Amino acid sequence: MATFKNGVNGSFSGRVGNVIGYQWRGINVMRALPRKSNKPRSEKQLANEMRMKLAMSFLSPLSGLIAVGYQQAADGLPMTPFNIALSYHKKHAIGGEYPDLYFDYSKAIISTGALTPAEALAAEWTDEGLAVSWHASPQDGNLVNSQNTTIIWCLATNEKWDIRTSGITRGMGRYLFPLPQDVIGADVHVYLAFNKALSSEMSESRHVQVQANS
Repeated sequence: MATFKNGVNGSFSGRVGNVIGYQWRGINVMRALPRKSNKPRSEKQLANEMRMKLAMSFLSPLSGLIAVGYQQAADGLPMTPFNIALSYHKKHAIGGEYPDLYFDYSKAIISTGALTPAEALAAEWTDEGLAVSWHASPQDGNLVNSQNTTIIWCLATNEKWDIRTSGITRGMGRYLFPLPQDVIGADVHVYLAFNKALSSEMSESRHVQVQANS
């Protein structure tokens, strides 16, 4: 049963026939219920479904970070930050041809924004963990930490995220992940982005892959 708001000519909430009315992000929305079909799905539909699953598998563990990293991209749009990120990764971060599709970690973008991104990003394994480095100018070292916070993401081959978001600044130019011994030497993907503390200003993330030690 649907209920009307502001009289019969206003918006409604609930189901009327095959239409549902609801409010999303302050906007009154109506959508039709999906219809069941006995037709076999086309290869295009199957490929789209697989692309969706691959993108969701990558983004879901990072939903909280994506909400921050894509916040500015979603401003003024009838889409959530997560949906914008999902749309991007479905289109640009899936490689191969169906049914041999795969997620391309080098094309993933964890955050967007106008701040200057990391330059000369590099990473290597050490006996203590993963050493990540980037270009830092003398001016970066003089900046106040609250204006120069760094966020780093690291993804290991077992798809477990190790996230560091405090105590790291652009001016440091280097950070050591003290990872467990069973992870050291594995194939990993590193994502690094800068943001201004206590604000939503972000840089676009940068990526580097570290090959497993042989």
